[in-house]
Amino acid sequence: MNTIRKIYFSHNIVLWMIVLVLPCGVSVFMLDLFSSQIVQHVPIGILSQDDSELADKIETGFQSSPVLDVALNCSDFSECEHAIIRGDIQSFVVIPNEFERRTLRLETPVIPVYSSGQNYLTNMFATKEIRAVVTDVGSELFTAQIEDPVKTEIHSVGNIESNYQGFLSLGLVAAMFHLAAMLVAVYVGSFPLRDHRVKELLKYAKGSRLTLWVASIVPLDIILWLGHMACYAYCHRALTPMGFEEFVMVSAAQLFMILACSGAGFVFVGVVGVMRIATGVAGVVGGPAFAFAGQTYPLMAMPLAVRCFAFLLPLTHALKIQSMMLLGDVGLAPSWEVLKLLIGMALFWNVFGAFLMSMRWKQHVRIENAMEKSTSFRAIVEED
Repeated sequence: MNTIRKIYFSHNIVLWMIVLVLPCGVSVFMLDLFSSQIVQHVPIGILSQDDSELADKIETGFQSSPVLDVALNCSDFSECEHAIIRGDIQSFVVIPNEFERRTLRLETPVIPVYSSGQNYLTNMFATKEIRAVVTDVGSELFTAQIEDPVKTEIHSVGNIESNYQGFLSLGLVAAMFHLAAMLVAVYVGSFPLRDHRVKELLKYAKGSRLTLWVASIVPLDIILWLGHMACYAYCHRALTPMGFEEFVMVSAAQLFMILACSGAGFVFVGVVGVMRIATGVAGVVGGPAFAFAGQTYPLMAMPLAVRCFAFLLPLTHALKIQSMMLLGDVGLAPSWEVLKLLIGMALFWNVFGAFLMSMRWKQHVRIENAMEKSTSFRAIVEED
């Protein structure tokens, strides 16, 4: 019992974060996502080209479904398509011209359903519910004469070949560098504190803590950014090529994501001052990021607490820009709005991290001076 107490209850914060906070916290979030046994409030759009009673019944069926949330009534096809690319909706339904008339003539009209080419799992839930609603409305019509009076037809927006694994690989690459940036920043930031070399490094920096900060963080940001771009280019070869402006926007998103994560890593070191605790914090924060970044499950359908956590992750915004550039052309204005959030995150975490590390370095200089005086005094006593 004494050994157990020493191992597990001797201020071992990292252990309890890994044992309880990481698996239990992530599991509670995931359970909250799927606690209702069905995915709920998946945002969709409706493009109604037919002004009829049957079209109104279809729309009412969508609005009353717990799975679907009619977030947009489009005026034209491009409006709905751009909403999918921006990530505002997951799917949209087109109710075609003369829909009711064709149904009355027993011509079996088809309702096209267009879904995001990125989220395979959510597409399954959304399209299944859309088909169920259409089938329920259709079952009340001419059941004696025709078995299936209305049909649905599924299309993919921005991913014609349905290469979902390509989108998944790109998201996982970003998630790996998201976590790596935090962990590397923790290692680099804690190195002078751990080895009691703050005075030595400040001497190389000519006494400037700002120079020491820049020398610590800039090289790791550049190395990780170039590595991220190289891995992204390798994985992207299986998907549609991007234009120059799209490539620049995705590269900028990757850069500021890494800047924000590395700044956060230095903040963790500045707050706790110990590498092992800061590493545990970075792992707990950055490890499960991919599950909540909107790559496999739409942000709009997440519970509020999970959505708030996802919004605070730089990965969420980087993947949103990446999706916009991969799924289609919506112009740079919507992606620029998301990029400004990433820039703000990067500035906040780096300024905050620089301030905290400056205080830590100042404190450790005093500690190292005291250690040198103690060592000198001990040497003099031993000589005497």
